[in-house]
Amino acid sequence: MGVYEVIVSSRFSARHGVALPGGVMEEPHEHVWVITASFRADELDENGFVIDFTKVQKALNEIVAELEGNDLNKLLANQNGSATAECLAEYLAGKLSQRVGRDVYYVRVSEAPGCSAAFYPTGEGT
Repeated sequence: MGVYEVIVSSRFSARHGVALPGGVMEEPHEHVWVITASFRADELDENGFVIDFTKVQKALNEIVAELEGNDLNKLLANQNGSATAECLAEYLAGKLSQRVGRDVYYVRVSEAPGCSAAFYPTGEGT
């Protein structure tokens, strides 16, 4: 039995700084964050979709537009999280699921080439 998957991506620039091991706080710095979101389904809907690409892309672009140029430490502190890529992935998964009315399979956040973190809301990461 197969599984269908739809993946959308977007990017934005924002700064953060995280607490390093030993409690030392990193200097705030900027990244171009690349966000990738996945939706999965065992069956397609009546139109042959997992989810409408355009609806998801529009929602993701609106969310990242709100983050553009901001300080993620301030944003995520209000959400009881740290400004790590992991916490940002969780934050974005919640926002995107809320906007499209459906749970995402995962959200992956890349802060630099070869450095990414993902959050799987259902805990079913593979």
